[in-house]
Amino acid sequence: MSDASTAPEAVTAAIVSDYLRAHPDFFDQHPDVLGDLKLAHVSDGAVSLVERQVALLRERNAELRRRLDGLVARAEQNEALLHATQEVISSLAERSSKDDIASLFCALVKKSFSVELVAFHWCGDNGDSPSNAVASHLLGNKNATSGPLRAHELKALFDEEATEGSAALARLTTRRQESAVIAVGSVDATRYGIGEGTLFLEYLADVISSLPINRPSD
Repeated sequence: MSDASTAPEAVTAAIVSDYLRAHPDFFDQHPDVLGDLKLAHVSDGAVSLVERQVALLRERNAELRRRLDGLVARAEQNEALLHATQEVISSLAERSSKDDIASLFCALVKKSFSVELVAFHWCGDNGDSPSNAVASHLLGNKNATSGPLRAHELKALFDEEATEGSAALARLTTRRQESAVIAVGSVDATRYGIGEGTLFLEYLADVISSLPINRPSD
């Protein structure tokens, strides 16, 4: 037989009332409880629980609104990015020569995505060029990379005179097994962090590799 003295005490309204009186800051410590209460509005000049509850709900609504606004803004950005990407791909697909692709890629990416620096280097045309050497060093055995650049690397890739910068690079191989490197960059050394900004370039590299445009210029 269990000892009645050890049985838990049933929670009654009186116990709850006594506890709240002994802990007048309870709702300050646990504001989430207010959202679940059903209260009549009775005020004697002090801030009532109803007013606190309304304030809490307003804060929650404001936070939800901020999140919703953020999602809408992100969706609009993604839609604009998708439209710009489709425009770039469509324009590239209409060209056939290597020279056309390189120059058009740089112009379109800079215009459509507001990129500060853009480069497209065919590797087979001049394998010993500074741009190819720098790109090969930065990429190593990877298909894409990103991070800070030193002055000579910025100059070689983008012909840009600056003491420092950053870039994202991706390697592509065409249907004719011709290699190239595409890159976007900035004179801001923190713009393209290590491992950042390569997904979009890799996607464009895959698209360019699949297009029937990779034959030598006439």
